Formats: sequence, C-alpha cells, structure tokens
Amino acid sequence: MFILGFHFPAEKGNNIPDSEVVEKLDNSGVDFSDVNEIKMVSEAHGVKEELSYTNKDTFMFKALVHYAKTASTDYMIYTNRYQISELSKRMDSDDETMALCKKFDSMALFRIEAA
Repeated sequence: MFILGFHFPAEKGNNIPDSEVVEKLDNSGVDFSDVNEIKMVSEAHGVKEELSYTNKDTFMFKALVHYAKTASTDYMIYTNRYQISELSKRMDSDDETMALCKKFDSMALFRIEAA
C-alpha cells in the first residue's frame, strides 16, 4: 500500500492509521521550515486559477511541501491530491484548508511549486 508515496506493508491492508502516515511524513528527511508558501495553478474547462496556501500549522502544508520537493513532476497526480485531501479533512479544521480540500476533490489539473 502506498500513501503519499510512502510504502506500507501489504499485511496492514488498507487500514493505515493517520498517525503512521504523519510519522513517515515527519521522518521523510524533507525540510519543511524553508518553505513559506505553496503556489498552485488549477485548470478546469480551460479556466486557470492561481492558488496560494500558507497555513504552515497543518498536515496539508507539510504534505504539499513534501510533494513539491520530492515529486518528479510539478503536476499533482489525482491520487496524491485525493489522499492529501482525505487525510487533511480528518486532521485539519480551518476554513482555508477545507476549501483547498474541496478543490483537490475535483478533476481539475494542478501544478504545484514551493516558494
């Protein structure tokens, strides 16, 4: 099983506790402190929207920084967006993050950049 690109043993099945995902994210070796903003561009039906996310106290921010620094492309794969969104809905509660989760649940294309 892969969640956010992290491998979890098959014997765990699909029931990976959120705390184990957070632990792998925290121990990934990625420096989260040097990023103050995540910039994204979404595109759906030919309409582009520039997004900025700066809430550093959230799971969402850490997951996006990790993705931006480790992914081989700046395009966010839907599976990763969906996983980030679902975990964030359970761990974060602020309005800004919930609005971004809603956008991630769409089929729009996303590009990401850590700033």
